[in-house]
Amino acid sequence: MIFNGIPFEKLSYLKQYYSDPVNGIPEDSGVYYWVYWPDFNPNTISLQKLEDKLKEYSKKNLQFPEILKGKYKFIAEIKEQRFDKNEAPILGLSQGKKQKLLDHFSTRKNIVDFHFFFKEICFARPFYIGKANNLRKRLVHSHFKSKSDILPELMGQKINDSDIWIGYKLIPIQINSQMNVIFEEILSRNLKPGLTKKPN
Repeated sequence: MIFNGIPFEKLSYLKQYYSDPVNGIPEDSGVYYWVYWPDFNPNTISLQKLEDKLKEYSKKNLQFPEILKGKYKFIAEIKEQRFDKNEAPILGLSQGKKQKLLDHFSTRKNIVDFHFFFKEICFARPFYIGKANNLRKRLVHSHFKSKSDILPELMGQKINDSDIWIGYKLIPIQINSQMNVIFEEILSRNLKPGLTKKPN
């Protein structure tokens, strides 16, 4: 899948077929993005299953740096004053707005439209960004073999590999071997991915 010009594939696929010449991971340099998007078929999903999926999505702590304090880099607290997130388990909405959203799902067209919107907000803020001179080597050896904290964190939160998407942007290393580092720094400072670890 291409999103904003960046190719993405499911983690469940890449763990098995990382060397696929078309949809696998290239052995080029660049930056890579991890996104949590629990996709669903908007043409067939029931209202109850959609509500359950949004509740489950809202419980995960990948995008809320105020909860993931400690080893992670970004710890700024951003909270809405009027209500607590635990009282409104769907996308942080108040009870009244949550009900309006659920009422909006009364037509299949509205669910289809929401599917596109939900995808955009999920991909707008990756929960992890990394850099590599060899994307395949980095992802397979450092992440897929659980040498980093990313997969253990996902497993601890019971997030399925099929709901995690990994994308990459190639940055030719011959331009400057430090460009990956600089691009990653710019992206991280602007997007503040929740699972970026603070430096030692």
